[in-house]
Amino acid sequence: MATTLITEIQQAQTRLPLLSRADRGALIIRILRELKTHRREALGGVPAEHCVWIDRLIASVSSTISEIANMQDAEFNRVLNEFEKLMATLQDISQAEKRPKTIH
Repeated sequence: MATTLITEIQQAQTRLPLLSRADRGALIIRILRELKTHRREALGGVPAEHCVWIDRLIASVSSTISEIANMQDAEFNRVLNEFEKLMATLQDISQAEKRPKTIH
């Protein structure tokens, strides 16, 4: 699912001037949902004190969706760049954890 979201972020970046505030907000909500899913599924068994970073990010994004959606194009693009990198990293970590470990 993160791959689809990364593609959506990249597409949004290419058509940034055409995105309405509602489109931007919907994309941020989609990113937020993906973060919550990752927190629940990939980090569900991890002690809460080790997940403070993602919990804070989720809380911060949740409380500032409208402010993020109202950013100027360049600033919104920077936010999207960072979310794209984060989603790619989370996807890589999740895939690495799912791969069978072989001992040589």
